[in-house]
Amino acid sequence: MNARFLSFVVAGLCLVSSAAVIAQTPPASTAPAVSPTPAPNIDLRMIRMKISAGDLPSAESILAYHRAEVGEDGDYVLGLAWVARGAALLGDWPAARSWAGKARAAADARIKSQADYETQSEAVYALGTSIEVEAQALAAAGKKAEALRFLEQSAKEQEAAKAPYNLRARIWKRRNLIELEGRTAPSIRIEDRVGDPPTLESLRGKPVVLYFWWEACGDCRMQADAFRRTVEKYTGRGVAFIAPTRYYHPGDHAEEKRKIEKSWNEVYKLTGTVPVAISDEAMLRYGASATPTFVFVNRKGIVTRYSPTRMTEERLSAAIEEILK
Repeated sequence: MNARFLSFVVAGLCLVSSAAVIAQTPPASTAPAVSPTPAPNIDLRMIRMKISAGDLPSAESILAYHRAEVGEDGDYVLGLAWVARGAALLGDWPAARSWAGKARAAADARIKSQADYETQSEAVYALGTSIEVEAQALAAAGKKAEALRFLEQSAKEQEAAKAPYNLRARIWKRRNLIELEGRTAPSIRIEDRVGDPPTLESLRGKPVVLYFWWEACGDCRMQADAFRRTVEKYTGRGVAFIAPTRYYHPGDHAEEKRKIEKSWNEVYKLTGTVPVAISDEAMLRYGASATPTFVFVNRKGIVTRYSPTRMTEERLSAAIEEILK
């Protein structure tokens, strides 16, 4: 690390510390990304900290510095995505669309074939971000229908390109965040099961909580205790719970199913209480992958809340109280 760069890093970290104290804009929050990014270097960490402090210009400056010093490497491509997301989080839509366009251009330059989806992880992440941010910008401008058409077209393009599941799920997640609440909950076609999951149609008249999860997901495991306590609290009040998941690995699913059963029994301790519907189709439609995703459905079968995030027991209870009314 040369002296010039070291002095920049030290100064930047000092600014981050002071910004956390004096920033008037509260820290931004967002749903976790459906597909995780590679571990960031110090420039990317600083970009994310500046965004969390509401300081988009500094984040942009750090990215420009990285480009000048290092070039347009994989971290630069990730930086484009993070600055685009940061601009969206801060409601700077002209900047968000501009950075999303740059992220899309960088991604398109690197993804030329199906094989590139496997080797260009930074570009795949940037591509998903650019699609999400463009749709968010359209919706924020009052162009909801245009945003949905854009997401639908993007979903078709990525399906035709045989893009990874996680990228396609991100597109559905963004679509759901824009339009799912207030609409009838999409059906779940059960491909396999642990327990005896009912159809959503058969539960009409009951409030329903859908919990989409993955047995190897760290966030999901950390959600387990709060979810179990919530189930214990509300099952007796007529709330139905279903926990959809999917098979994440091709081939013989016998071992993967054993892992699902083991996790449901030992981590969640909900075997015999909450059925598990195994459905790749449902997980994709609800935009779920490696992040806990909750969907709250009222007695009429209408989604009242779509939350692709971890939730505290208090927030879970508040959302359920709404569908109990």
